Amino acid sequence: MDCLNRKEKDNVQINAVDVVPIIEDSTDDTSQHHKGIYWRLLFLNLVVLWAYQSLISAQNYYSKFFPNDHLDFWGTVSAGSSMFFLHIIQLYFGVYKYGFTKRVIPGFIGYIIIAILVMAFKNKIILIIAFASVGGINTITESPIYGIAGLFTTGSFTQAVQVGNGMAGFLNVTANTIIRLIVLLVHSKIDQDQLSFYIFMSVLIVLCFIAIYVYYSLIKIPPVNMRISQQIALFQREKSGETVELHLVENELSFWTLTKILKTHLFVQFYVLFISLLLWPGIPCGASNNGWFKYGGNHWWCSPFIIGTFNLGDLIGRTLAVKVHQYFSSKTCLFSAILRTFLILIIFYRHHIDNIFLLCMILLMGMTNGLLATVTFMVRPEKIAGVNNCERAAYLMTAALYFGIASGSIFAAILALTHLV
Repeated sequence: MDCLNRKEKDNVQINAVDVVPIIEDSTDDTSQHHKGIYWRLLFLNLVVLWAYQSLISAQNYYSKFFPNDHLDFWGTVSAGSSMFFLHIIQLYFGVYKYGFTKRVIPGFIGYIIIAILVMAFKNKIILIIAFASVGGINTITESPIYGIAGLFTTGSFTQAVQVGNGMAGFLNVTANTIIRLIVLLVHSKIDQDQLSFYIFMSVLIVLCFIAIYVYYSLIKIPPVNMRISQQIALFQREKSGETVELHLVENELSFWTLTKILKTHLFVQFYVLFISLLLWPGIPCGASNNGWFKYGGNHWWCSPFIIGTFNLGDLIGRTLAVKVHQYFSSKTCLFSAILRTFLILIIFYRHHIDNIFLLCMILLMGMTNGLLATVTFMVRPEKIAGVNNCERAAYLMTAALYFGIASGSIFAAILALTHLV
């Protein structure tokens, strides 16, 4: 530990009870390339989530052209379900062993194709398929990004991926709002909501091309290239039936063993996302018959206010995680996650509470979502050691995340479509 400088210590996991001591290889130059790796991982996951957020943020587009089709719920359900099931399929068949580039690059190309299709065809079935496709591609693309972050012992790279997640939501809503305001001022002959949607999807296409370049620049960074090469060599030896010994002292843990070790972390990750997706964005966006939400254009304001407030809180929580995670043990995370159950009061009182108070509750929901989701990803029980085990643990945590998204969105859709709320 003496070889770590102060800057490195600020970026690693320091909860002595729950976290593995951080000792970087003395021959590694990770500290020299820390910023380059951090910001590239952040940007890549920002673009991955940008596709999903672009579809979520277009609430006004759906309410105008498909008013009776409940695309706000069905889209989220199809995306969340495809995320979870395809991720499980990846883990079961060991798709992650085929490397990172073969999943990341096709993923970004897939986003480009989807953006072109939803602009070319204004059809509800196409949009639901687009949601499901984005969810599936998100699984293919995001999990290897988490996997690359998991190749390093420092928790800051995993936090970078999480911050990219939060920034995607906040910047996406901001860009969407600015584009719509500009279109309103231009007085185009094309329908304003349609034109805004076209511009928004065009931004996604541009970002995907940039992300492909950023990914290749990331894997060329020496410490990243070295770890990826080691992992690929390890997977190839496994395929050939050779016995592999990890770091000479660690044996590979099965997914079931990792699940038992991570059971608290996995539950927290699942439950945090379950509560968030149960409430957001469909149910709070329905709180438009009270206060200033009841005036004309309430669907227009759903994105910058309800979705924007949640994403701002989520970004704040993910950003703070690296500064405060040492104060969050596994039990603290579990207790905090269970406390978020009280947020379901939004379902029953959203039409009877002040708009500002509603937004404060949405902000709190976003902050606790970002903080707890990121902390449980960053901290790692001491029983999990070795690069391969850390990567596989990241895949399990991602599965819990997707399961929370899928189950929360399905439950929200049931409540809405059966008129229980």
